[in-house]
Amino acid sequence: MKSYIFTDESNTDKARFMLIGGIWIDEETYEKVKDDCKIYKQQIGWKNNTKFNWKKLSKNCFDKYIGFIDIFFKYNLKFNCIIIDRKSTSLKYNLFNDEELGFYVFYYMLLQENSLENIDYYVFMDRLSVRRKNILEKIRNWLLLPYEGKNGKKKEIINIKSLDFVNSESFDLIQMSDLLLGAIGFQYNLRHLDKTKSQVKKDFAQYISNKIGKKNLIFDTDKNGYKNFNFWLFKNPLLEKNNAPIPTNP
Repeated sequence: MKSYIFTDESNTDKARFMLIGGIWIDEETYEKVKDDCKIYKQQIGWKNNTKFNWKKLSKNCFDKYIGFIDIFFKYNLKFNCIIIDRKSTSLKYNLFNDEELGFYVFYYMLLQENSLENIDYYVFMDRLSVRRKNILEKIRNWLLLPYEGKNGKKKEIINIKSLDFVNSESFDLIQMSDLLLGAIGFQYNLRHLDKTKSQVKKDFAQYISNKIGKKNLIFDTDKNGYKNFNFWLFKNPLLEKNNAPIPTNP
C-alpha cells in the first residue's frame, strides 16, 4: 500500500506552543484531492502555484480560504500533529544541546507515532534552511529502529520510501496543513483572546472548530484521536525507559 504525508510546522518562534504536523493520505484519495484542489484554484481565478498561506489570510480572501479548507473536510482527511509546550520542554533536550536536532527529533516522533507498518510512505516536508545537511537521512535511520510508542505497543520499521524537503507552492496539501497548524497554534497560544489580533484569523480558526463540533481547538486527544484530528500535546521531556525513546545519534 502506498501513502503520502504532507507536513509543515507553525509557531517556531518564541511562542509557548510550537506545532509540527501534517496530512496522512492514501494514494487513491490523494489523486482525487489533488484534482479537486486544482479545479478549485481555477474556479477562484488562481494559478496552480498560487499559495494558500496562514500568514496571508485576510478579509479579502477569507471565503477562498474557507472553500479550500472545506476540501479537507469533504474527504475526511487525516491530520496529525504534535504540540510542544516549550514552557516545560526544551528543544535542546538531547546529548548535544542542539536545538535544531531537537526540532527534528520531534519530527521523527510525529512520523513514527502516526504511521503504520507495511505501508510505503512518501513524505513531503515544507522546505526549511538547515545546518545539518544530513538531517533527512538521520530521520530515515531513526525510523528504521524498533520502537515502543507512547501507548506501550511495540512497532517495527516504518517504511519511508522517500523523505524530501519541497517547495510548498507545488503541494496543495502542505498548504492545507499550514492553515490547520496556523489555526490550531493561533488558539493554543491564546491569540484569539487578544483584541489586537486579526479577526479574520479568529473567524477561520473558529470555523474549523465548528466543523468538528468543538468549542475551540485547544484540546489533546488520546491515541485514537478525535474524528479526523489527532493532537498530541507533548509536555514532559523526561521520558520513561523504553517509552518513546529519543534518538541521540547526531
